[in-house]
Amino acid sequence: MAAADPFLISLPAPVNTGFTCPNCVTSFTTEHAVIQHLSRPGSCGQWLVRTLPSMEPAESPLGDEDAVDTSDSDNGDDADKNLDGLSDDDCGDDTESGNRANTLYSLGPDVDTAPHPALASRVRTYHPNQGQCLKGGLNHLQRMDQDEFAPIRDSENVYYPFASESEWELANWLASGVLSQKDIDAYLHLQRTKDLAVSFNTAKDLRARIESLPEVPRWRFQEIKVGSYQTKDPLILYWRDGLEVVEHLFRNPVFAHCMDLDPYQEFEETPNGMERVYGEFMSADQAWKMQDSLPSGHSFVGVIGASDKTPLTIGTGNKEMHPLLLSLANIHAGVRMKATSHSFALAAYLPIPKFRNVSPAVQAVLSARVYHFAVSIVMKELKGASRDGTVLSDPNGDLRIIHTPLVAWIADYPEQLLVACVSSKNSPISIATAAHFGDPIPHPPRLRQNTLAAIREACIACDPCDIVSFHKVCLAMRLNGVVEPFWGDWGDACPSLFLTPDALHQWHKFYFDHCLQWVINIIGGKELDRRLALLQPRTGTRSWPNGISTLKQCTGREHRDLEKVLPAVAAGALPDDVLCAIRALTEFIFLAQNVYHCDETLHALAEALREFHHYKQGIISAGGRQGKNGPLQHFQIPKLELAQHVVRSTRAMGAAYQWSSDITERCHITHVKTPYRLSNRRDFHTQCCRFLDRQEKQRFFQLFTTLKTAGAPLINEMVYEATQMQMHYPESTWVANVLPNEQRVGSIASRKSIFDNSRSRISSDNSTAFLVTVKPHFPSISVDDTAFLSINDLRPALGDFFSGRSYTSRNGRRLSLPNCPLPFSDFHAWNKFRIQQRSVQDPLSLSPPQTIQAVPPSTNMPWGRANTVLISHESGDAISADRADERYLVAQVRVILLPITVPPSPLLLYVDFFNFSNAHFAVVDGVRVAAPAPKIEMFVVQRRVRNNGQALGDIIHLDDVHQVVQLVPKFGAQAPPEMTCDNSLEVGREFYVNGFADKEIFHAILSYQ
Repeated sequence: MAAADPFLISLPAPVNTGFTCPNCVTSFTTEHAVIQHLSRPGSCGQWLVRTLPSMEPAESPLGDEDAVDTSDSDNGDDADKNLDGLSDDDCGDDTESGNRANTLYSLGPDVDTAPHPALASRVRTYHPNQGQCLKGGLNHLQRMDQDEFAPIRDSENVYYPFASESEWELANWLASGVLSQKDIDAYLHLQRTKDLAVSFNTAKDLRARIESLPEVPRWRFQEIKVGSYQTKDPLILYWRDGLEVVEHLFRNPVFAHCMDLDPYQEFEETPNGMERVYGEFMSADQAWKMQDSLPSGHSFVGVIGASDKTPLTIGTGNKEMHPLLLSLANIHAGVRMKATSHSFALAAYLPIPKFRNVSPAVQAVLSARVYHFAVSIVMKELKGASRDGTVLSDPNGDLRIIHTPLVAWIADYPEQLLVACVSSKNSPISIATAAHFGDPIPHPPRLRQNTLAAIREACIACDPCDIVSFHKVCLAMRLNGVVEPFWGDWGDACPSLFLTPDALHQWHKFYFDHCLQWVINIIGGKELDRRLALLQPRTGTRSWPNGISTLKQCTGREHRDLEKVLPAVAAGALPDDVLCAIRALTEFIFLAQNVYHCDETLHALAEALREFHHYKQGIISAGGRQGKNGPLQHFQIPKLELAQHVVRSTRAMGAAYQWSSDITERCHITHVKTPYRLSNRRDFHTQCCRFLDRQEKQRFFQLFTTLKTAGAPLINEMVYEATQMQMHYPESTWVANVLPNEQRVGSIASRKSIFDNSRSRISSDNSTAFLVTVKPHFPSISVDDTAFLSINDLRPALGDFFSGRSYTSRNGRRLSLPNCPLPFSDFHAWNKFRIQQRSVQDPLSLSPPQTIQAVPPSTNMPWGRANTVLISHESGDAISADRADERYLVAQVRVILLPITVPPSPLLLYVDFFNFSNAHFAVVDGVRVAAPAPKIEMFVVQRRVRNNGQALGDIIHLDDVHQVVQLVPKFGAQAPPEMTCDNSLEVGREFYVNGFADKEIFHAILSYQ
């Protein structure tokens, strides 16, 4: 296999200005150019690596204010041909970077152990080998402020090359991809537009101006030739240097407060002592080991790769692309998993070979080799930096010696086999084969040395150029025919570690493809569809009016929503063993998505999987496993085997949720499909590259001009108090902090929380916020005119509440008369309220807001719609022996009301009560505690009724609400024919409190037990 060298642009010889490399004595135009030269892998880079650690740290972490260092920017010694035809000379002269103290200091904590903010029970122990940094670098915005047009932007027009802010806003919108070039030209030729006198007259002129904005990592192209083999189309690799992409991400000031550079071990105080907590990658074992291997004062930036083919056309055309994305494991997972953070950058469009006149086996081997060869081209400099270290600017503009090890590779199962160089029907991360996929125990990991040794053995046994014979030898060794894996010379990268669990494909799609099908095969699609259609609709929650059994393909969101309801709706129609197996797998998936893990949750995770394997034979016995040719008597499912390694991966790599391909699938839309649809479908790779180049420049220029016009610094200097809560939208948080009146930057806006609303009611423990609309849905209702609410005892209930007699003292009886006097005559009423809570898993995060409806009956909705909540109430039951003094009930909210009184009354609810079932309880230390029903492990409740059969309800404070819950009727063997989604809570007799309704409810119910 041979590759043509990319086209190079010759640069003028540097003029000797007195700035020389202290190692090779090469002359440069500026001092900053010397620094950039020293940051490249090679002998000079090694000189700086050897020199920096010997420098003494400064006494003050802020540096010496009197020390001044004027550093200039440089665009490097060489460059490849760009798609836009611009050379380095077009980027302008080097300019001074301003005053920067040339001081070395450590950003790590001053002591070994420091408390985690807002989590008093947790402590962090940082790695003793903490990275150090040197003043004198530039973050990306500072580099933008040093380009050739900086003097014009500083003195005349910050929006240059655009004439004004309004012209830039117009240009930014026109170039956003909404309009084609033809449409833009038509708009610019309108007389109305000509009257505005913009400085660009055509779409081509507009795009040229945007492409002249400060540089981002440049695109290159390179043709790959594979010996004498002929391909349908030339194999063109469109790529950006991996090290440049990583450097670009690393020096982005947006990530300044959501990036860790020092590994740490986190511990939480429990009754059994201190337990290790695994969350972010930097808290896991592998990060600690990587730092162990580095020289003193060095840091590492963990490289995350992601690759997967994605189709461009549906039905016709058969066009597809193979994007390669890069990100940094140091960026906090909550930020990295948000598409709006732009933490994943496109590094390449990999070629998709289609060879002529070869067998499928040869096609597979050659394609795999092209994949690894292409990835190696992109990652070449990253491998060198991983080994030798390189000097990069961090988000604060400080220089650090950075190593770039491969940390994770996000891919689905077929792509994982390709990356691991393993043949099909094998595990990519263990030595298990297809016959072992259903085993209840994990098999030993497939280590890098085992794979590389097998490849060497295969090469000795047969000439790799004899593809047919070599392929046969490789199959016997469970290899795919690749001779040089791209990860083979990338430090100690081991596929058994960096091929991390993929929640989207390995859990959620697995659940849809297998668990759902088992249930359908056993109880029938029509019965399952009817049960799903009978669930009470809730705002913000997917309803299933047409069921699920006939759908062939769903989104990842629908897969997740199905997991939330399948165990509860299928209960009663499934054999007990099958129900236990389905419930155990669901529990495994919910536990595996924890933001934080400790020894207890990892044990529960392993036990859930063990429980599935214990009961799985029941699925086969009930006829759940069906193949194309009849019943299957095995569980040879690759994703089941991969699930065995989640615990090991969590300890080594951190919480598994952060490696899901959800974000990369989203990037397929923004980085592949959208640019393709905006192209002319011919030579679309080049057009996609240029479009993304412009988009990236526009995004940074928008942030740059926003900060410059406000006189704000180009370093993210938010105060510590502003960073106490998790920042999942760092760019908008930064701008909102320095520019309170700035509504948005580009199209990114932070989500408003209910806690921040001045009208919200906050619970006494500050854990829950409630909000109703400013205008009541039913303003100023007379207490004598409430028939439309269909609450028979509303007035006497209010009488008992305002009399001060507790529910227990009344034994639940209604003592007030129907015409009892009240301290008010009118009240406001609402048919819904919103609730938001702090996450049970992570107190630094907020769970999404939820809406609770209390819609009264009407012609279109005879039963109304009243959602259910968990409340604290004196007549309730204990659901935890550790919280024996706390009593809970499930309640159905009928109306939200506010009596019009002076002084103002608090918000009240009229609710109907549900008791926990007397059939399921336990006595612990003399305390009667409600217990979940066996097999399904969910609480069962029954409606509390009076002697006359009417629902028993009462008035409570809004603050008594603890949690939103979903009730699922106990359908039994067959759903009642008279039941509908509107009356299911009224007709049903017993209900499951669905513990899988969402992840927060799942963990909240676990915390109550």
